[in-house]
Amino acid sequence: MWLNGKEGLRRYIGPKRVLFALLFFGAIFYARVLHQQGELSLGLIEDYKNDHPVTAVFLFIALYAVSIITTLPTLPFNLAGGYFWGGLLGGLYSSVAVTLGGWASFCFARAMIGMPFAKNFDNKWAEKVRREFERSGWKFIAFARLNPIIPTGPLNYLLGLTSTSNSSFLWVTFVFLLPPSIAVAYLGETFRTFVTDDAGVHSAIRAILFVSGAVTLLAFLKVASKLLHTEDPSYENYAVSDDAQRSQRHESHHASNRSLLG
Repeated sequence: MWLNGKEGLRRYIGPKRVLFALLFFGAIFYARVLHQQGELSLGLIEDYKNDHPVTAVFLFIALYAVSIITTLPTLPFNLAGGYFWGGLLGGLYSSVAVTLGGWASFCFARAMIGMPFAKNFDNKWAEKVRREFERSGWKFIAFARLNPIIPTGPLNYLLGLTSTSNSSFLWVTFVFLLPPSIAVAYLGETFRTFVTDDAGVHSAIRAILFVSGAVTLLAFLKVASKLLHTEDPSYENYAVSDDAQRSQRHESHHASNRSLLG
């Protein structure tokens, strides 16, 4: 287990980590309070856009990134990108914002906890999932980014606990979030709104989520089938863990000793 021994829980409750965590969660709480009071509303972007267009872009990216970190609803921001700057530019700004906000969440999780999901698990099913993730690498992240049914905010924190590198996280997140970001931004441009309750937007988003859910279910069934069919030689060759390899060397050593004694 990754919470045993010197690598255990004590390494995660040092004073620096506690202070860092308090500051981080305090900032999240404050941002949520401001959101509830309407201080982080998209009306701010509208006020700046005409007189300070460049400032409006940076303010949009900053507010969107904060929403990603605090796991606040982000669909209105993506729609607003299209409403203010059109589908292409709005989608590009949205993808930049989500990447930056996601990276902040990713780095926080890794700084606080490390990479426990990169280590071997005692449970065989958890270990199979870990190996499958390691084998798939960036493809898993790409699928998750392209799939709007998978929540972006929590996923960023979870990925920070895996062996995913910073560079892989950044480029895969940006590249594969760009298509869905542009698509949603085009909805904002087409329906001229960033309100999710709009009938046209609601209908389009519902259709997208339905298709996304179906694709996710098929992908889940495919992965589950692969994990269950452990008799597959190609999978078994890959799935041999470090512990299994050590066990094989140990048995080999005993066999050699028995032959010498015999």
